[in-house]
Amino acid sequence: MALNPDEINQLNVVSFQTNFTRLPNVNFFCQRVNIPAVNLGLYLQPTPLSDAPTEGDKLTFEQFTMNFIVNEDLSNYLEIYNWMIAIGFPDDHNQFTLDYDISNGRANNTIRSDMNIVINTNKSNPNYSITFRDAFPVSLGSIELDVAATSLEPIIVDVTFEFVGSFSIEKIT
Repeated sequence: MALNPDEINQLNVVSFQTNFTRLPNVNFFCQRVNIPAVNLGLYLQPTPLSDAPTEGDKLTFEQFTMNFIVNEDLSNYLEIYNWMIAIGFPDDHNQFTLDYDISNGRANNTIRSDMNIVINTNKSNPNYSITFRDAFPVSLGSIELDVAATSLEPIIVDVTFEFVGSFSIEKIT
């Protein structure tokens, strides 16, 4: 006999909000995010007959990915682009130190930033907060322009982030 669960409402795919401190222009245009997969390593214990699988001792986390609509002044794209330039190959000292970000006119004093997703209930009330600590971008997708397009679809760009350690999931009370 199966027991009924305490909670029967399903998680709704559109019930989320982003709160990326470092990316205020991306928050509004964010279309899709993922909560990365978590994998527990596996150890195969050799035996004379067949190897016996045993649980591993280290969790690995996939990268955090999202996509967003690019706005016409490119400010949201430039937030991530300039961040990556500062991390990887700056042209001048200001880009390296992140003292000034031309996309939003604000100072940014760190290469890493916490990123937060709020999962809402089916009634749009905040339910869980998922936080990725010390995240930084590792991949920014291309912007595809096409004069042969037959409709005016928004340009959507993918971005991938790495984060330090694990991510936390906390109930919002």
